[in-house]
Amino acid sequence: MKHLSKYFFCLWCACAASVAVLWAKDDPVLMRVGGYDVPLSEFEYACRRTLRAPADVQLPLADLARDYADFRLQVQAARRAGLDTLPSFRRSQQLYRVGLLRSFLADSAALHHALRRRYDRWAARGPRLLVEQIYFHLPQNVTASALRAATVRMDSIYRALQRAGQGAFGDFVSRFSDDKSRRWLMRLEETAEVEDTAFALRPGQWSRPFFSPRGLHIVRVVERRAVPPFEAVRDSLLQACPACVDEAVRAHAVRVAHARGALSDGRLREVLMSECRRLEREDGAFRLAVQAHADSLLARAVARQALDETPDSAALQHFFRRHHARYRWDTARYRGIVLLCSSRRVAKRARKLLKHLPSSDWTNAIRLMLNREDTLVLARQGTFAPGQDAWVDERVFRQGEAPERRGYEHVVLLGRKLKGPEDYREVQAAVVADWKADCAKRWLSALRAAGKVEINQEVLKTVNYHSNKR
Repeated sequence: MKHLSKYFFCLWCACAASVAVLWAKDDPVLMRVGGYDVPLSEFEYACRRTLRAPADVQLPLADLARDYADFRLQVQAARRAGLDTLPSFRRSQQLYRVGLLRSFLADSAALHHALRRRYDRWAARGPRLLVEQIYFHLPQNVTASALRAATVRMDSIYRALQRAGQGAFGDFVSRFSDDKSRRWLMRLEETAEVEDTAFALRPGQWSRPFFSPRGLHIVRVVERRAVPPFEAVRDSLLQACPACVDEAVRAHAVRVAHARGALSDGRLREVLMSECRRLEREDGAFRLAVQAHADSLLARAVARQALDETPDSAALQHFFRRHHARYRWDTARYRGIVLLCSSRRVAKRARKLLKHLPSSDWTNAIRLMLNREDTLVLARQGTFAPGQDAWVDERVFRQGEAPERRGYEHVVLLGRKLKGPEDYREVQAAVVADWKADCAKRWLSALRAAGKVEINQEVLKTVNYHSNKR
């Protein structure tokens, strides 16, 4: 029989037309966003799903409601753009719904027994060992002389290892072994020779040299871990064993159908379709989970579509100039070049040379015109904050005293103090982030202007986002 997922895929198509009925009278409308009524249960579910706040923490409900209204506006924008009709969106919803249906329809007792059987088979393999080894690979056609040489060498390494003691094994592995890895080992994962030898050792012990079909080994056990209890690994087993869930779903279908034995493919499909329709009608958690997943996909997709534009350099420079005050430094900095010159005459030449050149050419000019045959000038160019250069500190920021450099006693500084960067490229990451945030703010403002939001303050006071029960 084929995997149950094909049935759930069909169930999606059969139940996609199902529309969630209005909730009972104890689930009032909390807000109306662009003509869409948001029931209290939907808002509480969204809060519990995203916030996970401790029970003793009270969050600002007005802000949460405003944020959720913005979220609903984004979802509506996505639906107007037709993003909910894209094949990629429908496929993602189908996959999510399949997983959700399987979890809702799984018989808990049958699932427990299936997972327990899988755990028992795994636990029967015993504890895990973290091992490392000194290993020589020997080919199947190894010659007698090569085998003798490898044996003599491994025996020599073993004697040296015995003299060196515990801390030397890792160094010996890195120097001599063809396998330098550490790895976890369980029963039935290695050759019998390696397995029997390793599991006979205690942590910290290593074996004598021994042969296996792959070569020559000295194995050391670094750590031994007992098999964890079933409760500690149940969730991991559930993720790794979808067949267990399938088995539990079949058990649920048999119980619902009051069948004495296994169901045929056709009958199984009928039962599961009926259960799917029941969930659509009766289970609020199922309905809210499906809706929340779809809404999240749509909100992210429309945000990417609206805000995924990459700004060019002109746009970034324009934004930087408009908001230059954002990027001012906490303290003034000095942008320029520090020249340590070998003589007064060289200092004068350097000042005159650089005075009429753009700063981007200063370093090359010094290299080509002054330091071509000998190093007459030591140059350091950049943007210096206080404490980054002793000469800048002394002469510009009036802090401290710079030490003299023997042979280069004549100092020239060319540049100026600045309160902030002059080009967006100096703070490009921050400018790009701010540009995108500004675009997102303007986009959200446009959505708010186009969609009316009404929040019932009396209902808002009754919000309970700490518990599933009202």
